[in-house]
Amino acid sequence: MGYRAKYYIPAILYVLLIFALSSLNQVTVSKFTWGIEDFFLHAVEYHFFGVTLIWAVFRDKPWQELKPSYRLAVSIGALLAIADEFYQSFIPGRFSTVEDVVADVFGVILSIITFSLLMKIPALERFRQHA
Repeated sequence: MGYRAKYYIPAILYVLLIFALSSLNQVTVSKFTWGIEDFFLHAVEYHFFGVTLIWAVFRDKPWQELKPSYRLAVSIGALLAIADEFYQSFIPGRFSTVEDVVADVFGVILSIITFSLLMKIPALERFRQHA
């Protein structure tokens, strides 16, 4: 397996998890959400997906090249959010909404903000470069 390819494995596995969860009917999903607001759940789900995307696309790039990587991570996250909602439209008992896509993209953006703040800690920046 290529050096860079191994960093995409967590993101790929997370996409599979997202689509597996999208395959569940609404009654099953409701049992595991404990009444938590839907927007919040989507944002958290895609926040963690955003973390896997950042892990993949930011690997060994210098700080000067991070803005294009931010755009790439948000673009991938948005495309997957749209694909996920489109997929859900075919699942009996599920429905898709623009609000869910907005929450998903918000989650990815939040992961980028979190990452940016954490990488200002010198020890974490060294970890990123040597992982």
